[in-house]
Amino acid sequence: MNVLVTSGGTIEKIDNVRNISNMSTGRLGSIIADSFLSAPKVNKVFYICTKTTILPASTNAEIIYANSVADLEKTIRDVLSHTKIDIIIHCMAVSDYTVKSVTTLSALLEKSAYDDSDSNKKNNFDSSTNIGGKISSELDDMVLLMERTPKIISLFQELSPKSTLVGFKLLDNVPLETLIDKGFGVLAKNKCSFVLANDLKDITKDCHIGYLIDKDKNFTKYMTKAEIADAIVSAVTK
Repeated sequence: MNVLVTSGGTIEKIDNVRNISNMSTGRLGSIIADSFLSAPKVNKVFYICTKTTILPASTNAEIIYANSVADLEKTIRDVLSHTKIDIIIHCMAVSDYTVKSVTTLSALLEKSAYDDSDSNKKNNFDSSTNIGGKISSELDDMVLLMERTPKIISLFQELSPKSTLVGFKLLDNVPLETLIDKGFGVLAKNKCSFVLANDLKDITKDCHIGYLIDKDKNFTKYMTKAEIADAIVSAVTK
């Protein structure tokens, strides 16, 4: 049985020295990978993460690095095209947006005035700065123009429809009913077997409350990362 675990948080480049990421460390993903590596039916675990992500304690996982959403998509396509994956655990915190270009507020205002004054010439005006190298730290009003990234979880059904898929949903300070509804929505939309729904307010150094939701919208509450990991492994390897 081959398992694919995505973990950590993607990194979107602003310039050669700056990026946008999120607070995900990959700790839960690393614990899940270790739990699978201890399961008797599992032959191999592929662990896709960024270079800042916490790695499994076991050295038996195959580590594959992917930083941006574009990197992640390419890596997933490569792995699934060459290897039969039985179980996919997609717990990576994937950026919803990537940087399209960088400009300044004054340049945007100038562009707006330019467009209004001569609409025939507006297509020749480019207000974006050159994002290669390092953007000057002297800018007073830098503006990032961002665009949506593809939903990585939607790829799995297309690329590996027979795999058992576990998705994740993180919200912040919502009622339990909302959390379960949103988690089940991810499950139904992406044809997951299970979704682990959790709320940021319930995640601390020593506690990680999560709700594992199944296809019938039944859910079970777990209190720690280790409990969550063991529950996921047990549910998908039955």
